Amino acid sequence: MKTAIRIVRALAALALMLTVVIGGAWGLVTVGRLDTIRTTSWSEILTRPDDGALLLGIITIVGWIAWSTATLSFVSEALAAATRQRCRLRFPGSEVLAPVSTVLVAAVLGLIASQPVGAAPHQIAPAAPVAAQPEAAPPQIVRMGAAPAQAPDDATGRSAAPNARTHLVQAGDDLWSLAEQYYQDGALWREIAAANDTLLLVSTDHLEPGMLLVIPDLAGRDDEPSVIVQSGQTLSELASEHLGDAGHWPELAAANPGLVTDPDVIDIGWRLKLPTPADLDTRTAQAPAADPQIDTTPLNLEPCPIPPVGQNQPGESAAADQAGPQMTVAALGAGAITALAGLFFLRRRQQLAKRPLGHALPALGPDARTASIALAHAASTLPAVPAVAGEPGERGETEIALGLVQDSSAATPGGEFYCDIEGEQVTWLHGDEEAALSMATAMAFALAADPLTRVIVAGPAFGWLADLDEPRLEVYPSVDQACHRLGNLADQRAANREEDVSLGQLRADPLLSEAWSPIVVILDAMPTRLPRRLAGLGLSLIICAGDRRPADGSAAIHLEAGRAVHLPTGETFTPHLVGAPARRALSEIFEVAAATDYPPAPWWATYETAGLPVVLPTAIKPGSVEGGTVSSIAETEHPVVKLLGTIELIGARGAPPPRAMKQCVEYCAWLLENPGGTAMMMSDDLMVAEATRRSNMSRLRGWLGVDAHGGAYLPDAYSGRITLHAGITSDWEQLQALIGGGVNRVANASLVHALELVRGAPLADAAPGQWHWAEQLRHDMIATISDIAVVLARRALKAGDLDSAQWAIEKGLAVGSEDEQFAATQIQLAHLQGDDALADRLVMQLTRRTRTLGIDLSEETVTLLQEVVEGRVRLRRA
Repeated sequence: MKTAIRIVRALAALALMLTVVIGGAWGLVTVGRLDTIRTTSWSEILTRPDDGALLLGIITIVGWIAWSTATLSFVSEALAAATRQRCRLRFPGSEVLAPVSTVLVAAVLGLIASQPVGAAPHQIAPAAPVAAQPEAAPPQIVRMGAAPAQAPDDATGRSAAPNARTHLVQAGDDLWSLAEQYYQDGALWREIAAANDTLLLVSTDHLEPGMLLVIPDLAGRDDEPSVIVQSGQTLSELASEHLGDAGHWPELAAANPGLVTDPDVIDIGWRLKLPTPADLDTRTAQAPAADPQIDTTPLNLEPCPIPPVGQNQPGESAAADQAGPQMTVAALGAGAITALAGLFFLRRRQQLAKRPLGHALPALGPDARTASIALAHAASTLPAVPAVAGEPGERGETEIALGLVQDSSAATPGGEFYCDIEGEQVTWLHGDEEAALSMATAMAFALAADPLTRVIVAGPAFGWLADLDEPRLEVYPSVDQACHRLGNLADQRAANREEDVSLGQLRADPLLSEAWSPIVVILDAMPTRLPRRLAGLGLSLIICAGDRRPADGSAAIHLEAGRAVHLPTGETFTPHLVGAPARRALSEIFEVAAATDYPPAPWWATYETAGLPVVLPTAIKPGSVEGGTVSSIAETEHPVVKLLGTIELIGARGAPPPRAMKQCVEYCAWLLENPGGTAMMMSDDLMVAEATRRSNMSRLRGWLGVDAHGGAYLPDAYSGRITLHAGITSDWEQLQALIGGGVNRVANASLVHALELVRGAPLADAAPGQWHWAEQLRHDMIATISDIAVVLARRALKAGDLDSAQWAIEKGLAVGSEDEQFAATQIQLAHLQGDDALADRLVMQLTRRTRTLGIDLSEETVTLLQEVVEGRVRLRRA
């Protein structure tokens, strides 16, 4: 019956199209009066009697225009359907008739292809008694045949599959938003794409307005089982769990050819169809017989324990490894996040200050870079004032947040659970060993965030914390050494403690506060013995005790299955944790941040003659010292992203988006720096949801527009790799092109033109919470411009051109350069200009900055400062 209805609809659509195209043309030719237009005397139009001929001629012209528009619209839709939307005619008025033309053409093509376009392929659901209740599906298994109850079509109780819905694409629609609209889950967009494979090619980033999409009814499919991919799962694990053998993963991949193109990469939220037993039997029958001399018994490998800081474990999926640092950073807690972000920022400032000329900062690896982006994002989104029970002044130095309260009957459900570590004296973390170690690490960071608290960690699991180089965080290799140190401190404080003076009074004395500051010792395992006395001495202990519990009434926290119970109070909370993936990433982050081996910079020539001096026969004359403008990008043929100062996008051919303009520029800059990147890489770096990324990409695509030949500046990613038009560039790329031969070897004119591109500090107006992915890029920009300014200023000083040297220094100051080589050149210039007051002030600023950062000046800089301030170098004896 439904087939007959479909045929009738298709024939009616075909008849209507033929009536419009053939019948319309025949009617206009036979009835139309175009001849009146040719024979009308326009000079007598107002004086001759009106016989209606002119009006008929005008109506005929309008009719031919309407006929042409309708005919071209039919041709356009037919061409688009035949080429799978790769080719579509564009002409005035095409948008008006596009919805009607799409419906008519789709109906006719559906008849030709023997497949309904307005409805999904429907099948008869398996028989089931009407009164029977649907059986509960196993965990993570979705039975797509579990349709809502319908009225039976016959006496047997069989229900016909419901018709699929259709959706007429409007401007701004995308598959993700449609999946959210119809399924309440954007991750199911592939279901819509699979149902419209004759309309959509590979790219699903852009939908043409007027397209008629089938919205399949997921509850009306056949009873084939499927599984939803969860975080950390692989094809082997899914095959082992649902097919009984991990070796069946090839059949699982073959059953999902539209999704699984790389067996090593599956995404969270994918709905994978499970192969039938017949498919598995076919593979078994076709498999070659095993060699009797070879043992084919599968190896039963026990899972390896997770080391404190190491490599990925066997069986970890790529998705889990990538998500690990990002997902666990949010679980660190506000105190740990603040401490780690501040410490990492300080270490990078120290590296920038000590960076030698012609060298770059050590770069982070992929995992460490991802974790650093997540850490910076988490720090930028922390509330200004954390929600704390009680007045802030009531909390002690060692009162820290351990996690989020779970009990809805608590005073502050969902708020932070605070615990005074010093008041507890000894805190036992028992239960899951990995959870205890993760919680102890988070507690160490939260305690170290207080400037008055000293933290001692001990044991192999905490060895990586030595890379933090934090003075308030001492690292001991063994538990017994730390306990011996704790015992000595207890003896010393007990001997010097006066009975009638409280700890609060001792810490309020400026002369005694440091000696009596809180000290917390954290052990990764049980010690052989514990100190006998800690009460009243400002000393406390945290022990990762495993299964052991305290016998002396000490405070204990039980950890199990992602939750913790503070046994003295019975409070249940979700603990802040620094899990194994986060520890691995943090270890790499701070190992790189503590490195003093600076790699050669790509903007510096390192070949044999690169160090030869450059003779300056004439003084350097910058083209525009005051304005600093560059004509090469004033009027551009293609769009240009400006990063060396305030962030701008100039030369775009489309209209700017009404909102999220800065985010669109950030997306464009990311694509310039990561050509051929994927949507997943983009979302990870920008820390945005997929729906947000798609919306902003659509805005950017419309803003950039097309070039003079009609080519899109942001083409659809048909291969899965996103690439911008080759003509799009940035002022940073133009600066790199000017110094391509090496800053120390290119001509002065190139250095001048490079500095003229600088309008201020790189990414000057980037909002907090954005551009975290570009932190290494920003450091490279600052280092490059600083080196250009130093080289140009030194060449100018050698030539006696103090004005040009001053101009180069000002450009370096504009980017906020703080490295030692730049500061020394600035001091040398002030000295040669005879401005002793300025030179003395610069010397004071440099020495004060190095003291604040905790670094030493190089021997060459010390010699220069002595010459400038004291007039000579101090006598040095062996």
